[in-house]
Amino acid sequence: MHYEFMICYQCGHQIKSDLAKFCDHCGSNLEIKPKTSFVKKEVAINIDGEMDRATNLFLLWNGNIVATFIFYIIHVVTDNYAFLFLLVLFMCLLSWMLLVIKLHDLNVRKHGSVKDFILTNFFVPILGTFYYFLKLTKN
Repeated sequence: MHYEFMICYQCGHQIKSDLAKFCDHCGSNLEIKPKTSFVKKEVAINIDGEMDRATNLFLLWNGNIVATFIFYIIHVVTDNYAFLFLLVLFMCLLSWMLLVIKLHDLNVRKHGSVKDFILTNFFVPILGTFYYFLKLTKN
């Protein structure tokens, strides 16, 4: 005869009855699982990999800047394709935001000043981003 055991969450006692609602040993409720605390795991991050990702985002951003200018010239010359220009401009802004987030992470990892980073990148966005990219990715 094969029994399936239930295990009490509080004391670990094995109970043979499948229909039991309370532990025979300690009397705790078997239907309520205790809240378990999750252990926060630290993850080792390779700084070279983060720099490579920042470099890829930087190249994406520069490519989007070039594409924005090309589509702007096409829009001005032909008086058409405004939606393509706006789409590429939106992509340029999106890639810039991703690059700024990655550069902020690198700045925090290298113990840089967050206040200077934010002020530089938001008051002089293009030059600030170039400056912090060169500052944070040089070895």
